[in-house]
This record gives sequence, structure tokens and C-alpha cells, in this order.
Amino acid sequence: MTERVSTTRRDLIRLRLGLLGLTVVVLALSVWSFAATQSVLGTVRNQTAPAVLDVASARAALMQAHSAAVSSFVHRGAQLVGPGEQYTTDLAVAQQDLARAAGDNAAGPTGSAELQLIAGLLATYSDWMSQAGAHYPGTLSSTDLWYAARSLYGDDQTLEHLNTLASSQRQELDQQLTEGWLNPLTVLAWALPSLALLGLLVRTQQYLWRTFGRRFNPALLGATVLLLALIAATSTSLVLAGRAHTATAALTTYVITSDKQSDAVSAAAQHDLIALVRNGCAGSCGATVPTVPPFQTLTATAPPPSAAADASAEFDSATDLGWLLVAIPVLALGIAALALAGLQPRIDEYRYRS
Repeated sequence: MTERVSTTRRDLIRLRLGLLGLTVVVLALSVWSFAATQSVLGTVRNQTAPAVLDVASARAALMQAHSAAVSSFVHRGAQLVGPGEQYTTDLAVAQQDLARAAGDNAAGPTGSAELQLIAGLLATYSDWMSQAGAHYPGTLSSTDLWYAARSLYGDDQTLEHLNTLASSQRQELDQQLTEGWLNPLTVLAWALPSLALLGLLVRTQQYLWRTFGRRFNPALLGATVLLLALIAATSTSLVLAGRAHTATAALTTYVITSDKQSDAVSAAAQHDLIALVRNGCAGSCGATVPTVPPFQTLTATAPPPSAAADASAEFDSATDLGWLLVAIPVLALGIAALALAGLQPRIDEYRYRS
């Protein structure tokens, strides 16, 4: 007669295989999810967020440069220094910011194309400003100055493309923080297997209690505690995502404040420029140069110098738990070891029973 294998031993082996198999699945998905989240947040911190800041800084510096140049012509300093040293300095800062934005560009080919176009438009703007200084004083200087402003503010010109570039960088930032592994629904990828493993650990405890009359198995209890710790460690990716969203809010506030301040500077410069050009053409400007608009003082407070650094620091705090990529596998290995330790003695007891 063929010897039959104990059904109890067979059930214990199945439970062991189930626990080990689920532990491997939980380990793989937890590490994958956490590593992917860290990777996205690292990209945001090192590339996308700096690109947004670079474009905002370039826009502000360019408006300051234009304001300084117009002021030089309005107050007749252009006779000695042309557009002025402040204009030269601010324009150089804007160009440096755009060069950094090219390195940090997160908008792909679209962003690169915009950056190349802006660089060409800025060269045109700079040339017109240089000619305005060389031709000062005189009607030709006013004409050059007006064309410089047109290359900055006109349709499909520098400022419009700067705004398009800023929008593309911000759109990429928003997508990175809401799609892929930062989408809240992706938590199911590791949470469901983890909950299944937790349920199997509880069921195994109940099975041992019914079969052997032992209410608690210390090893399986330890495995359950380690699993809860692993779930907590993996779920910190949600905390990091929350920090990234907080950092994005701070970044958005900084950019909006900076843009409002640069718009106020720009509006004042344009008012003075139109008045200067119309005075220079002595009534013969025609419809090319609009009438001087009523001057409106725009009250926009400049963002604190530390605001950009504070936003960057927030992104740093969203990637400061990389050590959990080591802790998660250690916890998973502990779960597997304790599951074996809890079941193997019971399996060995039934090795020769039928």
C-alpha cells in the first residue's frame, strides 16, 4: 500500500511557500516603488525645479535690464554710458540664467527650441540697444530704442517666448508630481501584496493555533511586526510626495511674486519709453508708437532673496530618506527568515507521519 503524506504537513508546506512567495513579491514591488519615487523626486530636485527657477530669474533680470536701459536714456546718462552698466550687468545675469535653464531643461525638444529662439531674440535686442547708445542723442537713437523694445514685447518676441518656456517647464513639473509613481493610485502596486502577506501571516497563526493548540508563534509574530515596519517604510514615499507638493507650492508662490514684480518694473519702463520716443519724433510717430498711457503704479513686492533657496531646501527634504532602500530589503529578509523559523519545526514534526 502506498504511504500517504500527512495533510497537516502538506498544508504547512503550502503556507510556507505562500509566505515566502508573497515576501518576494512584496520585496520587489516595495523596492521598485520606493526607488522609482526617489528617482522622480531626484529629477524634480536636480532638474525640473531649478529650470522653473532659472526661467523666472531670467525674466526678472531681463525686465530689470530693460528698465535700467530706458532710465539711462530718459535721464540722459546714455550720452556717456549708453544703456548703462546696470543694463549690461542685468542682461548678463539673464543670459546666465537661460544658460542654466538650458542645462536643467525638463521640457525636452520643445524647451530646447524655445531656449535657442530666445537666445537669438536677446542678441537682436542687445544689438538694437547698442545702436541706440551709439546714435544718442538724436531721432535715430529713439528709433533704435523703440525697435529694441519691440523685439522684447512684440508679438512672437522675447517676452512671449519666455512665458511659453516658463509654462512648459511648469507643466513638466506638474506632470512629474502627479503621474507615474507619484500618482496616489500607484500605492496599490505594493500595498495590495503587503496586505495579502499580512492576511496570510494572520491565517497561518490561526492555523497553528487550531492544529497545535498554541495561541501565539513568536517567530510569526516577529515576522508580522517586521512586515508592518516594511509597510511603514514603503509608505514614506507618500510623505516624500507630500513634501514635494509643499515645495512646489512654495516655488509657485516665489515665481508668481517674482513675475508680478518684474511686470511692475516693465510697466514703468514702458511708460517712460513711450513718452521718450514720442517726444523724440515730435508728433511724427504716427500709429507705430502708441500714445503715452496713464501711469499706474503697480504695487508688487519683490520676493525675499531667500525664497528661492527655501523652495529648493523643501525639495531636498523630499529626497532625504534614501537609506530606506537598504532598510526595506533587510526587513523583507527578516520576514522570510522568521516565517521559516516559525513553520519549519512544525513541518519537521510531520516528516514521517502519514
